Order: sequence, then structure tokens, then C-alpha cells
Amino acid sequence: MNQRTMAAINLRAVLRALGTLPALDPTAAALVQHKPLTIQFSAAGVASVRLVLGNGSVQYFAGAGPADMKLAFPAPVMVNKMFDGSGIPIPTKGITKLTYLTGTFTELTDRLSYFLRPTPDLLRDPEYARINSILTLHVAAYATAEIGNRDLKGMAVAKGMRDGAVVLGVNNPQGTSGAGGDTSAETGTKPKHGNAEKLALTLAIRDHHMRVIDGDSRTEAGADGRYAYMTFANLEAAGQVLRGELASYPAIGRELLYLGGYIPLLDSLNKLLAIVPFYLS
Repeated sequence: MNQRTMAAINLRAVLRALGTLPALDPTAAALVQHKPLTIQFSAAGVASVRLVLGNGSVQYFAGAGPADMKLAFPAPVMVNKMFDGSGIPIPTKGITKLTYLTGTFTELTDRLSYFLRPTPDLLRDPEYARINSILTLHVAAYATAEIGNRDLKGMAVAKGMRDGAVVLGVNNPQGTSGAGGDTSAETGTKPKHGNAEKLALTLAIRDHHMRVIDGDSRTEAGADGRYAYMTFANLEAAGQVLRGELASYPAIGRELLYLGGYIPLLDSLNKLLAIVPFYLS
């Protein structure tokens, strides 16, 4: 495992998911029902990111900036040790707030782990399965970008990708129905891309570098870029495929997954997604 890639995934994919969690889970929202507090995480050679926690929400910001507490990681492996519970960061500011880090913040990250590490019993709860699917989609998308930018195998895949955009979407994110019926000839999805009822993330590729944009941003492909989409019929299908419970081809056959656009982009995306479990298992 590439420690630098793993650290980037932890900081830019897993930690970012904390920004989504409180809006989905009342327990997480209650944990951050306090005066806003900003924590900065800085890993040498990887990234600096900040979390603003408070007023029932969490906001994620890329890059360094003003913070109440600053945590340093001299090496990527130290980030990964913190995430697996076997290491601690070096506080360079706000040492008096360490009790928050070991208390409320740890409870919040434990709550995130609860939703990102499902069991068959937990998935029988429809609300748990819904939250797991949404968080898994977000983490998988951002992890894919980091793998394409940093992992040796991932970079080899990205090197062969044309400039363009791939939209990962979920139709009917509030329900589980959606298979069957008429399919749009324009987009291959039901309803069409851009619909307000569709959850989407866009993987944009430029000069073999990948980044993720919230929403359906197919215009990121540019005038000369290529566009493709991977759309799940509903959150249940998205969760099953992303957790490895349902293979892509059966999902396509059952009209639970729609693919279209520039096929080489989708082929490369599938190769990158196949690497994700290696880092997030």
C-alpha cells in the first residue's frame, strides 16, 4: 500500500465525508451542536485541510488557513496511524483543545466509521442503508481521484485517459424504486441528468489529473473533452454495487445501472474503482 496515497484518501475523501454526515444523521448533528471550532490537519507532502465544526454541521475546506487547533503529521504514515487508532498527531496550536479531539471529535469519527463499515444486520435498517450508500458514494468518488493522482497503478490508468468528465449519479436518491420503464435516449437515465432529484458527483480529468466536483458538471469536459456517465437507478443499487454485493453487469441487466458516453473513460474509471477497496477495505 502506498502510504502517501492512503494519507491523501484519509484527508481528502474520508475526512471530507464528515461534512456530509451531520445532515444525514441526527446523532452526528447533535455532537457538533456547539460554538464553531476550526481544526486544521497538515501532512507533509500530502495536503492541508480544515474542518469547521459547530452549529450542528461540519464544513470541509481544502488548504491551510485560520484555525483554532492545528495538527501536524511529519510523515504520511502518521496520518494513517491516526485514522486506524494507533497514532496521534502533533498539535502545533490549540493544545488546550486536545480534550475536544479525544472526546467529541473522536465520537464524531466513530459515528462516521459506524456508517462506513456496514454489516448485514445493520443494512437491514433502510435508513442506515441509505446513509451508508450516500457516504460510500462520496468517499469512493474522492478516493478514486486520489488513486488516479497518486497511486502507481492508478497513475498508469490516468495517463491513458483523455480530458473529460464522468458523472457518477443516483436517480431517485430518496427512494429505492426506479428500475425498468422508459430510458432517455439522450442520457440513458431516468430521470434526465440535471434533475433536482438526482444525486451526482463529477470526476473531471484534465492533463491526466483528476478532481471531483459536487453535482452534475458535465461542462467540465470542455469543448474538446469527452463525457460519460454512470448512473444508478436508486441508492439501494448504488450501495450494493459500491459495497461489492452486486456486480456491474447484472446491475445493468436489471436496469439498476446505466452507462453511456465515451466508453474509454468508463473503462478507465472502472479500473480505478477496482483499486479503491484495496485502500478502504
